[in-house]
Order: sequence, then structure tokens, then C-alpha cells
Amino acid sequence: MMRSVSGRNQLTGRIVELKYDGLLAQVKLSIGGQIITSIITAEAAREMQLEIGETVAALVKSTEVMVLRV
Repeated sequence: MMRSVSGRNQLTGRIVELKYDGLLAQVKLSIGGQIITSIITAEAAREMQLEIGETVAALVKSTEVMVLRV
């Protein structure tokens, strides 16, 4: 089932690590050589049938984005 979302900040990457801990799941994505970690409910991870190596999108929804000179 494909769903439409209003968020425009979508980053596509591959799942490189997936850990379940009680009610939560930690999902690590490799995106452009960087790692992004997301904490979602274990139920959501199971419903989406997430697996390591799978291509997914991280949807970033925020009221504030900071920029830091590196």
C-alpha cells in the first residue's frame, strides 16, 4: 500500500542496522555516506516489514533546522 505524505524533506537510503527493544525499534539508515538513526515503534517497524538492506525513505518533519559551519 503506497501512502502520500505532505512532508517534503525525504531522504532515501538503505537500512544498515535494525534493533528491537521492547516497544521501540532503532533503525539506522545509510544516506549519501552518512548514517541517520530513527527511533520508531516496534509495531510500525513490524507492520512495514523492515529488513536490513532494504531501501526506505527517512521523512524529516521539524519546526526548526539548524545550520552549523563544519
